[in-house]
Amino acid sequence: MYNLDGQVAIITGAGSGLGRAIALRLFQEGATVVATDINGVAAEKLLEETRDQGRSGLSIQMDVSLEKDVERAVKQTMENFGQIDILVNSAGVGNPGWIIKHSEEDWEKTMRVNLKGTFLCSRAVAKEMIPRKRGRIINISSISGKSGEELMGAYCASKFGVIGLTQVMAKELGRYTITVNAVCPGYIWTPMWESMGQWFKENFPALAQLSLREVFEVRVKSVTPLRRPQEPEDIANLVAFLASEEARNITGQAINVDGGALMH
Repeated sequence: MYNLDGQVAIITGAGSGLGRAIALRLFQEGATVVATDINGVAAEKLLEETRDQGRSGLSIQMDVSLEKDVERAVKQTMENFGQIDILVNSAGVGNPGWIIKHSEEDWEKTMRVNLKGTFLCSRAVAKEMIPRKRGRIINISSISGKSGEELMGAYCASKFGVIGLTQVMAKELGRYTITVNAVCPGYIWTPMWESMGQWFKENFPALAQLSLREVFEVRVKSVTPLRRPQEPEDIANLVAFLASEEARNITGQAINVDGGALMH
C-alpha cells in the first residue's frame, strides 16, 4: 500500500471504466479524490461511494476538451482544497474503422479528448504544482500509442501523441520536482471496448455470432502471452505506485500493463 494521505488527486474520466477504478484506488490509498467526467451524474455517483466512508472529495462535470471547463475544475479544486498533488488524465474515446473511412468528425473528437484534453488538464494543473515544487502527472496512453494497430488509426495517433507530450512535460517540469509518466494498458473490458466489439461484430462475419465479451476474449487470447485481459485494477495499481513517493525518481516513462502483448 502507498501512503497518499493529505494529497489531492484529480482524475478525469472518473465516472466509469478505467478512470473509476483509478479514482477508487487512490481514495483507498488516502488521497482526497476530485472525480471529473463529462457525465456529471456518474462522477457524483463515484464520489458518493467515498463519502459513505466519511471522507471529503469533489465531483465535477467537465469536458476535458474545453479550456473553460478545465479551468473551472482546477479553480473549484483549489478553492475547496488549496492544492493539487496528483493529476490522472484518464478520459478517453476511441472508434474503430478503416483509416480511409474515418470521418473528419471522428478523427477530431478522438484528438480533442485524448490528446488536447491531456494537454489542457496538464497545463492547468502544472501551473498550480510549480509554486509548490511537487506533483505527479500520470497520463493514460495505450500499447496502441507505441505500435500502430490496424483499424485504430485515430486512436493510435492520439495515444502516440500522449506519450510524446509526456516526455516533453517530464523534461520541462522536472526542475520543479514534478514527475510525468504514461501508463500503457493492453486489452481491458471497459465501455469503450464494448462499443468497439460491436463494430468488429458488424464488420467481420466470422465474429457475428459471438457475444461482445467473446469477441473481446478472442482478440485478447490471440495477442497476449498471459492469455487473459487486464482488469482496470491492474492499471490502477501502477497509477497508485507512480503517484507515490516510492516513484519519486521515475519520470518521462511509458510503462506497459498488457500481459506481454507488447514487449517494448
